Order: sequence, then C-alpha cells, then structure tokens
Amino acid sequence: MDGEERKGFLKEQRKKIAGSGLPLRNIRVLDLGSIVAAPYAATILSDFGAEVIKVEPPDNPDGLRFWGIVEGKYPAYWAVASRNKLPVTLNLKHPQGKKIFAQLLERADVLLENMRPKTLDRLGFPSAKLWEIKKPLIIGRISGYGQTGPYALKPGFGTLAEGMSGFAYLNAQPGGPPTNPPLPLADLVAGLHLAIGVLTALQNPRRGAGEGQEIDVSLYEPLLSLLGPEMLHYQLTGKMPEPMGNEWMFTAPRNSFQTGDGKWVALSASAQAPFERMMDLIGHSELKSKPGFRNNQERIQRASRQVLNQVIGEWIGRKTLQEVLAECEKAGVTIGPIYNLEDILKDPQVRERESLGSVREPLSGKSFSFPVSPIRLWPEKGKTCFPGLPLGAANEFVYQELLGYSAEDLAGLKREGAI
Repeated sequence: MDGEERKGFLKEQRKKIAGSGLPLRNIRVLDLGSIVAAPYAATILSDFGAEVIKVEPPDNPDGLRFWGIVEGKYPAYWAVASRNKLPVTLNLKHPQGKKIFAQLLERADVLLENMRPKTLDRLGFPSAKLWEIKKPLIIGRISGYGQTGPYALKPGFGTLAEGMSGFAYLNAQPGGPPTNPPLPLADLVAGLHLAIGVLTALQNPRRGAGEGQEIDVSLYEPLLSLLGPEMLHYQLTGKMPEPMGNEWMFTAPRNSFQTGDGKWVALSASAQAPFERMMDLIGHSELKSKPGFRNNQERIQRASRQVLNQVIGEWIGRKTLQEVLAECEKAGVTIGPIYNLEDILKDPQVRERESLGSVREPLSGKSFSFPVSPIRLWPEKGKTCFPGLPLGAANEFVYQELLGYSAEDLAGLKREGAI
C-alpha cells in the first residue's frame, strides 16, 4: 500500500471501531513504550477499542520489530504484539517533533511509556508539563525498579526482575539452577498490571474534574505480588520455600507425569474427593485412610509426596495418554494433557472458544493463528482489526486526519528529521 491507500484503510478501520460496542472505543492512547512491557498494556487496551498511536523515533524503531523474524524478513512477533496500533515516527529531540507530540497529547487520554525514569523529563516533558498540555491525562509508566527508591535510575529488564522477584529461584527442579521462563514473563505481567491501572484511573471520579493520574509499575513487583503466600509462610514458619519442580508446597498430589507412550499429563488432585477417586482408580484405596495421606495437610509432607509420586507415576507410566485421560475422566479425577503448540492448534476446546484468532501478515501475505485476548465481555469481545504495521505506516492518517497537516507539511517534516 502507498500512503493514501494506508490512510483509506485505517479510516475504514476507525469507522468500524467507532460503530462497534467495544467499551474503550472513545479512548485514545499514546504508546511511547518499546519492546514488551508498556506496549503490551497498550495492546490489551487496543483489543477493546482504544485507538493506540504507536510513537517511534524515525531512526530507532522499537526493537520488538526485530524479534522472531521469519525467513529473514517477516516480523511475525511484531504482527501479533503490535496489532491494532497506528505506528507513527516522531523525533522528540527535534523542536518540531516536540510540537507535534504536544498536539498529540492534547488529543489523548492516556500516555504509556517504559523508558528509564526521568527520560521524558530530560526531553522537556515532566509530568507537570504533560498535565499542563492535557490536564486529565493518565500517565502510565513501567520501569525496572519503579519511579522511586535507590534503584530507580538503574536500567532494568524483565530477566533481572524475574530474578529479583524470587520467581526464578522457585521456578526450578529440586537441586537445579534458578530458571527464567521461556518468554518475557515479567514484562507481560507488568503490562497486564499497567492496563488494569489505566482502567482503574479512567474510572477515577476526579478525572471528570480535570485531574490527571500517574501510574507507577515496576517490572519486579507484579511477579513479587504473586508470591505473597510463600512470603507469608516463610515469615510465619522461618522455613525457606525451596524449588519443587512441578509440585507446590501447599498441595499434594500435584505434579507432571509421563505416560507409557512418551506424552505428559498434569495432575492436580489435592482436593479430598479427587484424591480419593485417584487412589481408588490406581488400586491404592488403602492410602485414603492411612496416616500421612488422610488430608492435604498430611499429604504435603515430603515422605508422603514421594509415595504418591511413585504410585501415581507407575500407574500412568503403564498406560497411553488417551487411556490415562479416558480413565481419569470416567473416575472424576482432575488431570489433563501437557500440550505443545501443535496440540493447541488442534484442540476442539480451543477452536470452539475461538481462543486463537487469525491475522494476515502484511509482507508475506500469509495468515496465521495467534492467542487473542482471553477476556470475554459478552456480547462483544476483543477484536484484532489489523496486524502490526510497518514503521511510520500511519503517519499520513494520524498527522493529516487527526492534526490537520498537509502532505507538503509532512514531506518537509520528514526532510527536517522531525518525523
């Protein structure tokens, strides 16, 4: 598409959103973030109708554009992670770029960023200035360690946050090394919390009186908050939680087991009724009344866990995956398969629920599936109108349609390095 074709396409998409029942269709978001954290929050908001203007420096695109490149040219990660966004180029160090940024702020409801603290201040846009331009603006910030504290100005990344939060320490096999997740978990969880913060701030009664709000989310605290029970247990008992692999200190039996045909299943049968049904099914009914196994509090002891893992593992290991699933389902035992991505694509529940959407990658022309928003707001649910677009693809649409610049103006701004 050329500039005019893109502008026409985006105008049509905007009309569709305006006429939809999506709850955020009247909210405009400026996404100044990069890589994952703040941009993920913007993506969540865009799924429910928010108009997200993705701002990138013309000579330094968001690094996420270069993640997961397929065949050396197809930005698959970008196509999914930056769906629904209007990408514009803007140089915040250029005087004209600053002017355009202020014009965008005047028309925005939310600004999201995950720069190192004080970066926007150095560019001439501290919070006070932002609210001077748009008084009820919601400013959402994500940084490695938060906007305050002795670590505030240190660079922070999700991997470091996963370590500092305690997650990597507990996410390991017994005696094994701390293990980070195979995805940017800290960034994604922080982005989710920032989206919740924005939705909360939009409901603040003081916003109607023109009062803005600043949201401060660190990368490490959202993960740390998920470990709250372990923290409390440690302080009450003085016993340090240790890595337990696929088990959990508060429940038993709970583990992953390999079937006789080399597949894997996940079992969670700590509730009393499923536990008793499991023991009957595997031929160990005597354990239901034996000391050490009579209730979950007894079963979480190490010796009891070892026995349960052995007898359950032996039974599952003698059967195929389908035999295990069929017999457990018939007996009312809570167990399920551990999927790889191919399994997910084929699953009838995933298909029936439309857990995966389809998007056409613009460069390759190929359509592929991806996980859509898991939030259902019946009858409306989140929508993907278009995939992540090339750098500056929405310049004509945003700067001409929203701010009133002419094609000649844009050409001049581009020559000057402002956009």
